[in-house]
Parts: sequence; C-alpha cells; structure tokens
Amino acid sequence: MSRVIEAGSANFTRASCWGLAAAAFVAAAITLLACYWQTAQSLVWVWDHDGTYQYAFLIFPLSLWTAFNLRHQVRANPPAPSVWGLAAVAMLVFVWYAGHLLDVNLAQHFAFVALFPALVLTCWGWRALWVLAFPLGYMVVFEVPWSDALVGPLQDITAHFALRALELTGMPALLDGRQILTPSATWMVADACSGVKFFMACSALGCLYAYLMYQRWWKRVLFVALATVVPVIANGLRVYFTILIGETWGMKYASGTDHLIFGWQFFGTVLVLLLLAGWFFRDHLVMREPAPAHGDKLERARSIVWLAAIVLLIVGPMFASESESRVPSEAMHLTAPAVAGWTGPMAAEDGWGPIFKGATGQVRASYRSAAHGDVVDLFHAVYVGKPRREHTLITYGNDLYDPAYSQILSSASRKLDLADGQSLVVGELRLSGTTGSRLVWYWYCVDRRCTRSPALTKLMQAWDVLRGRVPRSSVWALSSPIGLGDADQARTNFRAFAQMLPGTGMPDVPDRRASAGNKP
Repeated sequence: MSRVIEAGSANFTRASCWGLAAAAFVAAAITLLACYWQTAQSLVWVWDHDGTYQYAFLIFPLSLWTAFNLRHQVRANPPAPSVWGLAAVAMLVFVWYAGHLLDVNLAQHFAFVALFPALVLTCWGWRALWVLAFPLGYMVVFEVPWSDALVGPLQDITAHFALRALELTGMPALLDGRQILTPSATWMVADACSGVKFFMACSALGCLYAYLMYQRWWKRVLFVALATVVPVIANGLRVYFTILIGETWGMKYASGTDHLIFGWQFFGTVLVLLLLAGWFFRDHLVMREPAPAHGDKLERARSIVWLAAIVLLIVGPMFASESESRVPSEAMHLTAPAVAGWTGPMAAEDGWGPIFKGATGQVRASYRSAAHGDVVDLFHAVYVGKPRREHTLITYGNDLYDPAYSQILSSASRKLDLADGQSLVVGELRLSGTTGSRLVWYWYCVDRRCTRSPALTKLMQAWDVLRGRVPRSSVWALSSPIGLGDADQARTNFRAFAQMLPGTGMPDVPDRRASAGNKP
C-alpha cells in the first residue's frame, strides 16, 4: 500500500514539475514570437511568395503532431533545465543579431527556427530533446528556406540527364550550357525546370514517411536517400518526355497548359509509386515504453535558466534597435569613367540590365574599342555603410541580369591580370535572353578587397562591421553580346578594358577621376 502511495505521490510531483516547465517553455516561446515577429513575418512571406517553399506551411503542424504523440515519453522523467541550452540560446541570438546587422535573411531565419529546439533543451533538458529530436530537427531542416543554392546544380543535372536520354533513344541533340538543341527547337532548362520544388517537397515527405513507417535505422536512411534521388531522376525524365513530345507531335503539346498538366501528373504518379514501394517494406508498429524515471523532483537550482533564456531573447532585438538608430544616410552621384583606348562613355544599349536596388550610387555605360569597334558595357554600383534592409549589396532580388528576360546558360571563374601586377578571379556568366546571348564578367569589392564570391563578400562586410568600420562595398560588371565563337573575343576585350579602367577597377568607391561629389 505504501508503495502505491509513494508512486502516486511521485507521479503527482512529476506532473507539477512538468506544469512549471511547460509554462516556462510557453512563456519563452511567446517572448520569441513577440521579439522576433519581423523575422517570423519575413519567413512566412518567403513561404507564400516563393513557390519552392510553399510546402513549409505544413511542416510546423506535422512537427507539432509528431511531438504530441511523443508526450508520454517526454513526461516519463522530470524536466532538467540545462545550462547548455542557455548557451545554445545565446549563440543563436548572436547569429540572429549578426544576420540582422548584415541583413542576411538566411541567418535570421535559421536562428529563429533553431531557437525552438534550444528552448526545449533549456527548459526541459537533454532527455526531452533526445525524445523530440526528429520533430525538432524536421522543423529546422525544412522550414528554413535554404535550397536556392540547389537550383543551378539541379538545372545542370537535369540538362545532362535529358541529353543522355535523348541520345540513347536516337534523338539527335546538342547541349549548350543549359540549352538543349534539337532539330526543330532549342529547349532551355530554366530555373523552373530545375525540379527544386518537387525535390524539396519529396524530401520532406520522405523523411516523415521514413520516421513513421520504419523502426530500423538503415531502412530509414535508405528511404530518405530514395526520396532525394528519385525526384532528381524523375525531373530529368520529365524534361526528356517534354522534348520528345514536342519533337514528335509538335510544340503546342509540349508548352503552355499541357506542359503544366503533364508535369504535375508525372510528379504525382512518381510520388505515389515511391510511397507504395516503401509501404511494402514497412516495419510493424512497436509501442515504445517510456524510459524509466530517474528522479521525480525538478532541479530548482537550474530553473533560473528559464528566466535567463527569456532575458537573452529580449537582448538581441534591443541591440538591433540601437544599431538601426545609428545608420548613416547618404547618397552618391556617380559618373562613368573615361577609359584609355575606348570611345565613350556612351548611353548603355538595351539588352542587359543588372538589378541592384538601394545602392548609394550606380552607373551603367557603353564603350567602343578604338582598335576594332567591339562594344563593352560597364555596370558599377556602390553601397556605403553597413548592410541593412533595402540597402544590401548581396541580397535576394539583386542580380547581374534581369531574370524576366535572361537565363544563365553556364557559369565559370576567370583570372584577370591587372596593369599594376595584381590578379583577380572574376565570375563569368553566359546568358541567353530575348536579345540573344551575352557574356558577363563580375566581381565584388569591400574596401579594396575583391572577390567573385557573394559569401566571402558578406564575410568581409561582417568583419568591417564587427571592427566598427563603415564598409564600402561595390559590384563591377562587364558585358558584351556574343554570337557563335565570339566568347573568346569578348573575354579578350574584357581583359583589355579592365586593365585600362581607372584605379584598376578595384576601388571600393569610384576613383576621383570617375566620380562627382556626394549629394547631401
């Protein structure tokens, strides 16, 4: 009888401890949402406006449902607030603050979502975090919009796959970057043809399916691998069949509404077949017994971390609001430089229009070679001050071409030797658009340190901001229209033009010979 009473008392004590721990977590979660509301709005905006991430609206409900089903295992032991969780909260708040300071949305979105697992560790401890590892990890991986970097590689894989499939079935075809040339048409594997939407949605569904249907770890790994490989192969087959239909029955059957309907039907069929294949190898459902309890009392000495976590959540936005109040406001008027050996500057011709919003100053002009008459377009944009919303060099929407009129055929790196003995690795884009093919060379500079890498540019800006300096960032781009076999001549022109560019083309702000004074 006494044992029954003791067990009931222990259960009541554990329940009361969990009541306090749950209240602490809810308070921390409300604080997180209130203090980081703009980040939450930004995240939802990306889900809503970018078709790649619309599946993310389902991730939080699915994670919550999975976590709810694990509640008995979580409550099997009393909560054990962890100072390691507090350290994770502090680190993620710093990541968010750095992302806010440099206007890096990915860092802010990641920190915001990852703070939920960190709060679980802080308020409930390691055992609860381990039990909830899947729903929390699932939420972090698939709610953060990180897959933009996959678009280019998936385009390349799809183009090569479709070409090989056409060759195997006897269809003559040539690959030019991301264009497939057939006897009757030129097919562009555009961003929308990369299959990234289906890849992400299928991967998210595959991970959840593997967790629910399998108990053995190797089955889970195998099915997740299939869920990531199958959509890539399926997208290659979709492009292949689209080209085959267009070549056999005409373009009207391979474009427009018929193209969209075929794509959704094909992807839907592939998804159903994948789930059916996994169903036949599912494991029998095993009811998991809660782990034995290792104590019934809340470690009250550690419960102070609850309050500390809430304080840390508030500190980040407070520092961010103070930094925003010290943002300088200035404008710069730029004029195109005179370049020895080249006639100009002249008004830029239509056909190429980089988009860099919120620049302190920017200029675009055309030049004609005095020796052979070839034309080179110059674009230069400057950003003065720390990156911030609507004033960021590297951000979504800033592009070296207008995506509405051009697509990337291929990308590469080129070495540029300058007149003063310095060398620079620049990026190269080969574009296909409504006005024909075009070659673009570009590089970014931050306080005379230049690179082709957007990520390295962000890091250099961060280093300046953390040292208390005002970063001066810029983008330089050269462009020329090219025909068949003209790419090498365009590269030669770019090298000659860059060597004569005032200030070697590397200053973070224009050379005095190439700029007018600042406007108030």
